[in-house]
Amino acid sequence: MHYTGVLGGFYTVADWVYKFFFVNIIWFFFNSPIVFLLFNLLIADSLAVIIGLCCLIFAILPFVFYPSIMALFSVVNQFIHKNETSIFRDYCSFFKENYKKSMKLGTIFTIFWAIFFIDFFYMLDIKNTSLIYLFLIIGFFGFIYQLQVFSGAIYMKGKLRSIWKHVAILMFGHPFLSMSLGLISSIYLYVMIEWFAFLLPIFSGSILVFFSLLVFLKIYRTEERALIT
Repeated sequence: MHYTGVLGGFYTVADWVYKFFFVNIIWFFFNSPIVFLLFNLLIADSLAVIIGLCCLIFAILPFVFYPSIMALFSVVNQFIHKNETSIFRDYCSFFKENYKKSMKLGTIFTIFWAIFFIDFFYMLDIKNTSLIYLFLIIGFFGFIYQLQVFSGAIYMKGKLRSIWKHVAILMFGHPFLSMSLGLISSIYLYVMIEWFAFLLPIFSGSILVFFSLLVFLKIYRTEERALIT
């Protein structure tokens, strides 16, 4: 049924809210082992337990979190292009189809973030202010690059090394859009965690992925038009 006018506007908004809600719930469910470990990490009162839980979380990230986030990118990309989709079925299909690819990407990012956080907390411990700020900058750009790599992996074919390289070129070739993505995403996550934590299971990932894909598409299409002209 096709609606027009104000009713059509409400229907469109409700449809998008439902899509973001449902796919985020699926993504959150797929990450339930990590959510369980994070909850235990928050209530842990022993350094040994904290270290053990952190090691467990990093160990399963490539096998759970990254394949699930790749599937989330794929489904949200279908929303953007207004393709007909069966959300749960397509999510499971993308999860299975891209599992090896996303696991390889996730392994590299997991190693990067593990080294990053070990060094960052060490700098906090020794109170080296200049290096703390340096690591915050590195983490900021690492976060942007990670979002763009998974956006690029949806559109770019070929070997992973080629995707890494081309995404880096696009990211640094369009610093304003890339920085905007980083700032918007960081503010969004901060607001969600600080004031709307109860919404994390239903909107946290899907909205962030939507922002990332929109920025990447803007950059990607700009480059395509430049090549044509």
